[in-house]
Amino acid sequence: MAVTKTPRKKPETAAVKAEKPAPKAKTTPAKKAAPKKAEAAEPKAKPAAKAPAKPRASKVEKAIKGAEPTVEVVVPPVAEPKPLIKRIQGTPVLTPLAQVILTAICEGRAVEFIFADADANAPRTFEPRHLTFDALSQTWYVWGWDRRYNAERHHRVDLLAEVNAVDGVGRAAQGPYPEDTPANLIGGWLGGESIAVRASLMKQWVFAIKQAPPAFPNFKIEEQGDGQAIVSFSATDLRAIARWAMQFGDGIQVLEPARLVDRIKQVGSAWAGRDRQPAALPAPKPAPRPEPTHEPRRQEARPPREARPEREREEAPKAKPGKVEVIRFDRL
Repeated sequence: MAVTKTPRKKPETAAVKAEKPAPKAKTTPAKKAAPKKAEAAEPKAKPAAKAPAKPRASKVEKAIKGAEPTVEVVVPPVAEPKPLIKRIQGTPVLTPLAQVILTAICEGRAVEFIFADADANAPRTFEPRHLTFDALSQTWYVWGWDRRYNAERHHRVDLLAEVNAVDGVGRAAQGPYPEDTPANLIGGWLGGESIAVRASLMKQWVFAIKQAPPAFPNFKIEEQGDGQAIVSFSATDLRAIARWAMQFGDGIQVLEPARLVDRIKQVGSAWAGRDRQPAALPAPKPAPRPEPTHEPRRQEARPPREARPEREREEAPKAKPGKVEVIRFDRL
């Protein structure tokens, strides 16, 4: 690194030296102004290029264009297709009739349905089990036991005019049934003789059964090691049990009772069409013809003419008389 030395200051003398006049500033000669260059002349604007002349249309083309009328095509606006499924707008409102049904389900009571079209649907006592809202039809549905038809049914709530709570059991109740049985479980579930059911359910249906509400009272599922499950419950209507079991097709095997197995077999044979008339038997094959023989045919001996009956003689054609030839002899 370069080291810079600082000069030492001289000691000041007592006498003040006279100030020296400031040096005159040197005047630098002014630079000669450079001669201005002649400004470049602005380029003259080039004349605009002429557009290429359009080819002249022939007289025939002019006549055709003049003859064609100008037609304005108006395209109507295309309306957006409406969705097939009506979307749910907000929470579905629980109608007053649906509220009465829901209260009856919670309290375990039956209800009386009075339809708006009383001529087509007579009043009946109904045991509600499920109240559902369908997204496709945007309608409330109730499912349970219809005592008029003695079977489980679905009904649309919007087709009802009145829903009245039934005090006690109501009419058309099956029995006998245990005491303290809810009035909405007396039909095909706990009314009448109890039927104990056991069935083996295949693997593909076990999860679906767990997610669905119980179809019958005392519904139990016992899983097996191979993925299958043993289903057991009790009910009182054999037809309702058979319909429930047949919804699984070949995915269920009924173990007991035996009469349920027979019932399913009867329905299956009817589905297969075994009760129809049997098909016609095929026509028998014709017997083979005997091979022809070269032996001459034997003529059957006919009885003599005299032995024929008189009727046959009369009917026999008469022989024609023979011709008589006349011979001329010349004289000798």
